[in-house]
Amino acid sequence: MNEGIPLGRVMDFPLSIDWSVLVIMWLFTWSLAATLPDAAPGRPSIAYWLAGACGAAVLLASLLAHELTHAVVARRRGVEVLEVKLWLFGGIARLGGEAKTPGAEFRIAVSGPVTSLLLAAVFAGLAAGLRTVGADEIVVAVAWWLAGINLILGLFNLLPGAPLDGGRILRAYLWRRHGDGMRAAVGAARAGRRVAYALMGLGLLEFLAGSMVGGVWMAFVGWFLFTAARDEEAWIQTRRSLTGVSVLDVMTADPHTASGGISVEEFIQQYLLGDRHSAYPVTGGHGAVTGLISLTELRRVAPDQRATTLVRDAAIPRDEVPVADPHEPFVALLERLARTGGKRALVLDAGRVAGIVTTSDITRWIDVRRLAMPELAGALRFASERAV
Repeated sequence: MNEGIPLGRVMDFPLSIDWSVLVIMWLFTWSLAATLPDAAPGRPSIAYWLAGACGAAVLLASLLAHELTHAVVARRRGVEVLEVKLWLFGGIARLGGEAKTPGAEFRIAVSGPVTSLLLAAVFAGLAAGLRTVGADEIVVAVAWWLAGINLILGLFNLLPGAPLDGGRILRAYLWRRHGDGMRAAVGAARAGRRVAYALMGLGLLEFLAGSMVGGVWMAFVGWFLFTAARDEEAWIQTRRSLTGVSVLDVMTADPHTASGGISVEEFIQQYLLGDRHSAYPVTGGHGAVTGLISLTELRRVAPDQRATTLVRDAAIPRDEVPVADPHEPFVALLERLARTGGKRALVLDAGRVAGIVTTSDITRWIDVRRLAMPELAGALRFASERAV
């Protein structure tokens, strides 16, 4: 997914929204406004559309509650939460790690569907209460619609296949049963593909039966789940193939450093012309690393400003550059770069620059291993794609 529009923090979690939410808002508004005349006939058209918009807004709040519950439970179980995001398929809580035990995995996964099912019960009770006191039929209809949608959301997410919550529940069960978290994750991903095939098949049947919009939408959701499950299984296999590989094995050791006090023009003449490297740690007056500069940053400096722009002003600041330890697992760094969208990392050992990892380092290492170990070619290809 692309970066979302930041909306601040909710319950101390970063919250963002994707432009695709506008599509969801429109679909929900249109869907509800189109059904309300049957439940509350004789009203002006604008009343149905306003009620539809209000119902869609409350549903988005329900989706947010679903994801926030995941985030809260994950944080309590010691798993970092990077972001809560609303997008085309509702919402997602991006986690910065894995659950440590099957029990923690189960609690994180089941919390979202439980929230949706509780909300369905709350809205159903509200609808019944509003009807009892003689509330407007439109308000009652919107409450029943919210109850039904939350019920569908909760049950759909319980389908036993990754990346749905039901897939995470299945993973927790398989993990506890076999004692192997990676094997359990592969099983959940493969179950997710089977669920996706079923949804695409149902979508095709709906389409042939005359429900064009519903059939196409269900097939589209099935295809999305299939792609996500396939990528998840490939990433798990990649992690397995990289077991035992450290950052030290991949990095360029003892990279050339550049002084931040020279101009960009001097840097190009003294470093780039005649050197094979494309990224350099930038040092300050006492030799401390203050940033990183690469061809990407250099291209942003206009040719007529190179003589007056210092390297330290053009470089990426130190606190914005991913940092790795030479002895940490390479797969951990690869995951971190994939989450943040980073393309390179500084490798520090006791505060000293021990190396640098760039996209070129990663792709070269992977290409060499694919030649040496052709049986791992598929998994390593996926790792290469994530790195680039």
